Amino acid sequence: MKEQYEVTIGIPVYKSVDYINDSMCSALNQTFHDIEFLIVDDCGDDGTINVITNLKSTHPRGNNIRILSNIINKGVSYSRNRIIDEARGRFLYFMDSDDVIEPNTIQILYDSIAQHQSDVAYASYEIIDYVKHGPVELYKKASLILSRNDELAEYVFKHSNIFHVSVCNCLMNLAFLRQTGIRFIDTQFWEDMAFTYEFVTKVSSAVLLPNITYHYQRRPNSLSHYQERKCLQKTEILKNISTIDYLKNNCIELKDKDYLPYLCYNLVINSFYMVCHIFKNYHHIIPAFSYIEMRSVIWHPFHLRDILRFKHKLLPNLVLFILGRLPVRFFIPSIWLIGKLKKVL
Repeated sequence: MKEQYEVTIGIPVYKSVDYINDSMCSALNQTFHDIEFLIVDDCGDDGTINVITNLKSTHPRGNNIRILSNIINKGVSYSRNRIIDEARGRFLYFMDSDDVIEPNTIQILYDSIAQHQSDVAYASYEIIDYVKHGPVELYKKASLILSRNDELAEYVFKHSNIFHVSVCNCLMNLAFLRQTGIRFIDTQFWEDMAFTYEFVTKVSSAVLLPNITYHYQRRPNSLSHYQERKCLQKTEILKNISTIDYLKNNCIELKDKDYLPYLCYNLVINSFYMVCHIFKNYHHIIPAFSYIEMRSVIWHPFHLRDILRFKHKLLPNLVLFILGRLPVRFFIPSIWLIGKLKKVL
């Protein structure tokens, strides 16, 4: 095992025995040679780590597999933070343990980040739906070089409909990432969103690539797709809400940024969609939300006087601000009407 690599592929693993062999092999079969494969075992006890141990013994690149074990199950955020701390690569790439990547994924990203001396390079991906067995969804980014301070953040928050949040399928300069001090927050849900929304505000140079290099497998009963289940625990939904609230609270530090109105809109509209989800599944959530609790979800991080100074997205931010302050008897029909217009109810 070397002490220094060009790239670390970091994979947290937990109960992935049915998928981990394909995932690991897609990582091990990269055309780029100087890679550390850093695995964090989060105590799944289903045989996943045995598959990886076997690959470590038999695969030609097995000597470059390093396994860390959590003492107890700590969750994906803790495991990813361990990867940030322990990685020996100059650049870091996250994978999920049930997804696969193209053989030239690391080479494409590495060449781009090296050519442009960027903090990060993002490639495109596809989603294969094993929940509803729908058609493959392609998420192709534009081919862009963003080399000014705040240019990536402005692009991400302004084009959130085409820049889909994920910490996978991007190659990050590890020294830069450590310097920012950004960590995955302690939550089971939307930790990718919290990390990405903080990370992009620190980036001064980035590359976006249209290459489809990552195949995201949407699986039944995964934590990230709890919405598909027939019985939903209120505590799970509250954890999603808390992630958005965390980012809303952080907006205060970005008060002078030109992209702030876009960021605020993205966060509060996500709160609105969460309320629509609660409204739509009201009788399946245990215990139920009160209407006052639902209204409290849609809070804007700024006062009215601050919103009125916004140079962008003034009207949408204003509408959401007012929506979160309506009396309950007006709030519920307003949610229903706007949800219908947006085709989410």
